[in-house]
Amino acid sequence: MRNGTGDDGNGIPRARRRSSEASLYAVPQLEELAADPNKAGVLDAHTTELLETRAIVALDVLRKRKMSLAAQTAFAEKVRKPDRLLTAKEVAKRLGFSVDWVYKNHRALPFRVRLGTVPRFSEKGLEKYIREHQGS
Repeated sequence: MRNGTGDDGNGIPRARRRSSEASLYAVPQLEELAADPNKAGVLDAHTTELLETRAIVALDVLRKRKMSLAAQTAFAEKVRKPDRLLTAKEVAKRLGFSVDWVYKNHRALPFRVRLGTVPRFSEKGLEKYIREHQGS
């Protein structure tokens, strides 16, 4: 802390009042400021800047952790659910088309798997195809 700040011996930073009084106040923690924004009234510009920087760093750390957890969940979902091959009847049911339509258009479908003479379709590929074409 700079100009008017100190330490009370317990490691708690102190902030000088705005008025000419010489008494010091403990710098509120981020949790205290969130609970009672009026506590920011005793902070000088430098202390405010330091607390703002600390809040931004904490937010950055929390967002990175959130992204890490989301990636872990997505990875676990992929590992847990292996891809399986679907028949034309199953694809037709999911797409809302006839089985004949699926057989006629199977070469143009990006989730088709070449396996012998009977077309098969990737379940994960079909799910991705549906997600990409929703609302089109």
